[in-house]
Amino acid sequence: MLGCVIATPQNWQKDGEANEDWDVVDIDGRSVGRTTKRGAPDFAPGEFHVVVGTCVFTPRREVLVTRRSPNKSHPGEWEFSAGSALAGESSVMAARRELAEETGLEFPAEEFRTVGRLIEPTSLFDIYAVRIPEIAQVVPQPGEVDAYRWVELGAVLEQPRGVSFTGPWHRRLNQIQFVLRKLVEGCDA
Repeated sequence: MLGCVIATPQNWQKDGEANEDWDVVDIDGRSVGRTTKRGAPDFAPGEFHVVVGTCVFTPRREVLVTRRSPNKSHPGEWEFSAGSALAGESSVMAARRELAEETGLEFPAEEFRTVGRLIEPTSLFDIYAVRIPEIAQVVPQPGEVDAYRWVELGAVLEQPRGVSFTGPWHRRLNQIQFVLRKLVEGCDA
């Protein structure tokens, strides 16, 4: 492990989280013309909302993982920065916003490389990767993230995993591992 920083818990409820509106989309990610509320999602068969996750990595194959705050589902477990797209947001704009909110890291949209889209029961989960030149200082968002670490890619992808990712991320990592490994390991050292 390359290091771990713990955030001080402050505001455990993300302002406005329960009032988030999500666009309802079809299997191709096209709007069906209505929204739904985060706290009471309403999806007909074949309808979804867009969720995004971002793997930030360095040329030394270090990846950023964040730990979920105690008030979240899967408390104390690790993941790549992730969250739902808000109504009117594109997938990449949601990835930019979530990464900035949860870690303080901000990058232009053109830096986000698509890893893949996974189809889950009520979400289309878009995964992105962003390459940075070296490990960056992270500012965890209280209430969402209570710690972060920079770890070697193998700690995330290889079995047994050296990082305890949330249950939903196990399936996602299994599905994207080859594309993600090629992208991260293909960068210049």
